[in-house]
Amino acid sequence: MTRRIFFSSSSKGSSGGSVLGDSGGPGKAGEPLPPRRWPPSRFNDSRYDDDDRGFNDSTATVIPILSRVDNPLESSCAVLETADYDAALMSSSRLKERANGRVASSMEPAIAGPGRSVDDAIPDKHAVELVTRRHLGLLVSTLSAGVLTSCLKRGLLPLVQGELEMETYQADAADVLMLLPWSYSFVWGFLSDAVPVLGSRRKAYIVMAWTLTLVSCFGMAVLNYALEYNALSSEKAAEEAQEHRVALIDAYVLLLMLASFGSILALVVGETYVIAQTRREPLEERGRALGTLLLTQFVGECVGQIAADKVIFHITAFGLTPLYSFRQTALFFMFYSLIPLLALFFLFHENPDPPAIDDGGNGHFVPRFPSGVDDIPAQEALETRSNWFARFKLKFQRHWGRLRSALAKESTTRVVRFFMIFVFLSEFTITYPHDRLEEWCGMTAKADSSGKITMEAFYVLAVAAWKYCGLNMDWRRSISVSFVLTLILPQVAYFFMATLEASTRSIEAFTFITSLRGFLRAALVVLEVSIAAEIAPVGGEGAFVGVVVSIGSIMRLLATTSSNALGYMFDDVGSYGSSSRDDQDKGQVAFALGVCYAIRLIALVSLIFLPKQKRAIQRLHRHGAQGDSRTAWWVLGMLGCAFLVSLVFNMLAISPSTSCLRLVGGAGCS
Repeated sequence: MTRRIFFSSSSKGSSGGSVLGDSGGPGKAGEPLPPRRWPPSRFNDSRYDDDDRGFNDSTATVIPILSRVDNPLESSCAVLETADYDAALMSSSRLKERANGRVASSMEPAIAGPGRSVDDAIPDKHAVELVTRRHLGLLVSTLSAGVLTSCLKRGLLPLVQGELEMETYQADAADVLMLLPWSYSFVWGFLSDAVPVLGSRRKAYIVMAWTLTLVSCFGMAVLNYALEYNALSSEKAAEEAQEHRVALIDAYVLLLMLASFGSILALVVGETYVIAQTRREPLEERGRALGTLLLTQFVGECVGQIAADKVIFHITAFGLTPLYSFRQTALFFMFYSLIPLLALFFLFHENPDPPAIDDGGNGHFVPRFPSGVDDIPAQEALETRSNWFARFKLKFQRHWGRLRSALAKESTTRVVRFFMIFVFLSEFTITYPHDRLEEWCGMTAKADSSGKITMEAFYVLAVAAWKYCGLNMDWRRSISVSFVLTLILPQVAYFFMATLEASTRSIEAFTFITSLRGFLRAALVVLEVSIAAEIAPVGGEGAFVGVVVSIGSIMRLLATTSSNALGYMFDDVGSYGSSSRDDQDKGQVAFALGVCYAIRLIALVSLIFLPKQKRAIQRLHRHGAQGDSRTAWWVLGMLGCAFLVSLVFNMLAISPSTSCLRLVGGAGCS
């Protein structure tokens, strides 16, 4: 650690001073030493002056140094902090504890309260607790957002589908559009970084997200009520009502997407806040707070899935029976949105962002000064701007430069390549053979509901396993083992058996094997936030987390689009009433399964881009290639192209004139 060294030299003609610099002065013996000469203050040193660093007369220690051999009357001394002088007498175990963060360093900022010393006021490196009153509102918001996300997909969307008699492919496209906010979450993350609202960069955006959800649910309830009233009081012909059906579908899908956007924004901004705060944790414990937040989110999604299947609907083997009307359900979720809003107002206090991570070469924490020291000129220029547009432009340029610099680093580009390749190939699914297997196994609505609940349980299991057992496990080994043991081997073994041998077909086994993919998906979510916590730039966490989350979401959309585009190549040979058609259908399903899982296996190649663990990615982040602006534009360009292709195909799927195209999942246009 670099320390300031100040030298004071005696005059060559002095007498009476010893070599080590005793009480004798530069003149006669016993004369007092001249006043200590301090270096001139630096420009713009208001935040990092000597007093803030602790270098004053009350805490400085003068350590004499032996004088030169050729001139013994010229002596020097070094001025060090008292804490650092005392540290020389510490044991090796004490120094190791300080390096690990269990003992606060004197270089960390301290605020002493009444009755507390400065050392007691220094925060511990590992003190990131979410289960406290200070952060309880954030946990309530995350839990509520998880419940609402599942209920919107599994509750309100099926109600709209049944009320408006939407086609299956239209409902699937609407489901994709409801998840579309995940794909451009980097936009809102960037705004939360660059444009604080009332001095808050996280809490205010979560509050606005829940407000949007509340208004959207109210709009759905009012729209439904107005249409019911018009249908009862109007005598229009059925042809005119059919003309308004398309506009009605668009309005409901838009409101559902806005409500889903509010819950997704609350989740992403909450993750961003915890990712920034987790920099306080030491290397071995870093990620435990994120595990608490993700566990809360996935428990909420599991509860929402159970509520949709047990409370909103009565599900049997013959289908779904709504227990409440759409208006009642929408009004309930409108009042439900008030719970996280109140919790955020009274039980969530946003902490300032900590400085950047620096674990040092051996993995131990080394304190660093806040990165804002490099931004002092920009801060002054920002404060002197009188025009709000000029201030906003300067903020935008600063945050855009920070994001571009982070995206250009080798650590980021390798992570981006891994997620793009692995997510796209692992999510690639040819729909034809899986649809045939569902038909052969006798899939029912009840079995489908049980499979979705089981999948949500695997989400919770994966996050719990990571939080309590796998914080420091090898990422490559964890992802590869999860991929092979939960996705490839069980599905390949059972699906081929069910295809070739009718006696092995079981709806319970099929739903359980299919739901195992939830474990791998949760593992990828954990990996996304873990990597973002390691390399996200200070002050630009929202944009960086949004980019990482958007990569996974866009690649899943692109995989679904590619699967639909490739699935129409396999023709349905019809029912298998005759033995020849049955054998032909089995052969085609087996061939399609072979193609599907051969493509999925290629995803393992992408592991060469994934760093092994936190130490490796920190080393790569500090010492790897830094890249240039072209690298950042390449990353954003790839995301934009994939997002545009997925958006176009899904818009074609819900358009009345093109929804019949087999290229987008339709049954074919006559």
